[in-house]
Parts: sequence; C-alpha cells; structure tokens
Amino acid sequence: MYDLDKLAVAEVVQTERAARDQGQWARMAACFHPGSVVSISWIETSGAEFVAASEKAFASGMRHLHQMAPTLVTLNGDRALAESGAAILLGGRIGGVEVMVTSHARMHARVERRDGVWKIARLGAVYFEDAMAARIPGETPVLDAARLAGYRPSLRFLSYLLEEGGKTPRADLAGIDRPDLIEAMLGAEQRWLDRA
Repeated sequence: MYDLDKLAVAEVVQTERAARDQGQWARMAACFHPGSVVSISWIETSGAEFVAASEKAFASGMRHLHQMAPTLVTLNGDRALAESGAAILLGGRIGGVEVMVTSHARMHARVERRDGVWKIARLGAVYFEDAMAARIPGETPVLDAARLAGYRPSLRFLSYLLEEGGKTPRADLAGIDRPDLIEAMLGAEQRWLDRA
C-alpha cells in the first residue's frame, strides 16, 4: 500500500528540480516554504532568493539539467527527510571550448507540512565526484592545473566551471572527500526530523 504523504513529499522534491531545469519559476517557487534555506554548490540563500538567482542565471544562458533518481522519504509527523540521487549536468565554456560537467550528488531536502501542504524547508546536497568533457569531439579545454588542484576532489570540475562563469564555488559542502561534513549534515537532518 502506498503512503500518500511519502508520495506528496517525493512529488514536491522532484517538481522543484524539474521546474528549475525547464525555467518554470512560479512552479519552482511554489515548492518552497517562506523562510526556507537552499545550500548548494554555488549559493546559500532563501528559497525565494534561490528561485530569483536561478532565473537570472537561466536568462544569462546558464543551463543545468538534473537527472534524478527516485526519492527516498523518511516521515515523522509533519516533517520528512527526502533524498534523491542526481547527475547534475552543467554546460559552459573554458577558453572558448564548449564543455559539459557531470556532477554526481545526492540531494537532501527537509520537507514540512504546514497548513496541510508539503513544501521544502531546506535543500542541500552531498557531492561524490564529477567529470568534464568537451562537447565537440576533438576539442580540448585548457585547464589551469594549479587552480584545479585547489578545488575539492568531490566537485573540482564543477567548481572550476562555476568560477569561469563568475560564481564563487564553495569549499564547505558535504562531500565524499569530507566524511566529517557528511556526518555533521546528516546528524543535523536527523535532529530536525526528530523534533517533529
């Protein structure tokens, strides 16, 4: 038998990512509670400000695509933790060469029911690994080896491309190369859930 609350939680998490990929800003904004927090590779801000920043980036030509795995949901009353595996595809240019970065991560969301409606209260991620490839066979992007070595191994190519695009990559995110940060993040998520 299906749990309707789990289905509702999974739906809002998957809808938020799909809406972002497709530039559906009102649909995306409707997935966040007031006072929500988003903390991912290039930004830490409120849900509303994240939608606005995403719209601005989209208008400038920055495109992300999230290939999402099914969402796993843990419920406790009006609170839920939702996690989904994701391959995040980000295109851009390095030295005139078109590239595509693929970042493998797990999206982690705190989802809360308020006034009978499930929406996202916090959205974050754990980063595992990434890769970069030229979009046109035979072309090769020239990377600064010293700069690349300065990024975290779990999101080095993502960080490089974000910085090329004028974003400030973050070094404080949970990643497979920093199990202490994963443990801290998951502990905070569980404590939040247990307070329901």
